[in-house]
Amino acid sequence: MNQPENSDAALNAARYAMGKASDQTPLPVDEYAQATGMAPVQKPKTPLQLHAEDEAWEVANSVLDEAFARGEFENLALSGQKIDHLTNNNDPDWWMKSMMRREQITGLGPPALTLRVEDEHLEQTLDRLPTPAAVRAHVEDFNARIIDARRQLLGGPPVITPLREVDAEVFAWQSRRAVAQPEPAIIPKRRWWQRKS
Repeated sequence: MNQPENSDAALNAARYAMGKASDQTPLPVDEYAQATGMAPVQKPKTPLQLHAEDEAWEVANSVLDEAFARGEFENLALSGQKIDHLTNNNDPDWWMKSMMRREQITGLGPPALTLRVEDEHLEQTLDRLPTPAAVRAHVEDFNARIIDARRQLLGGPPVITPLREVDAEVFAWQSRRAVAQPEPAIIPKRRWWQRKS
C-alpha cells in the first residue's frame, strides 16, 4: 500500500514542478501575427503542450524513417505518375477535370470538344450498329450536330471537326464488317454410305 502513495506523491511533485516551470518559462511569440497585426489563431500553448507536440512529431518521424528503411514505400501503385493538380496549378478547374478523368465521365463540355472526341471514336461506334441504314442515320446526325455547333455564337473553342461523307462511311462500314466476318466455308454433305461407322 505504500507504493501507490509514493507514486502519487511523486506524480504530484512532478505536476507541481511543471506548473512552476510553466509560470517562469516565457511562451514563444507568433511573429507573423505581430507583423501583420492579426491576432493569433489559437490560444497560446503552454511549454508542456509544445513539448508534447514535439514528442509526437519525433515519434511520427521515427516511425516513417523505419518504414522507409524496411522499403514499405517502394513500388506503390501510383509511384512515378504525374499528379496533374500538383504539377499544373494554372487551371482553376483541375479538380473537375481530374474527377471526370477518374470517374470516366464523358459527353460534357463545349460542343467543339465533345465532337472531337466523338470523331475519334466514330468508327468503333459505327461498327456496333447492325444495319447500313442505322450507320447512315448516325453519320447524318453527327454531321448535323457539327453544322449546328459551327452556327452557334456562344464562344469557346472553334469547331474544327470535319464533316463525314455518308456514302463513304457506309462503304467503309460494310468493308470492315466483311473483313471481320468472313463467309463460312461450305462443308459438303456426306451421304449415308460415305459415313464411317
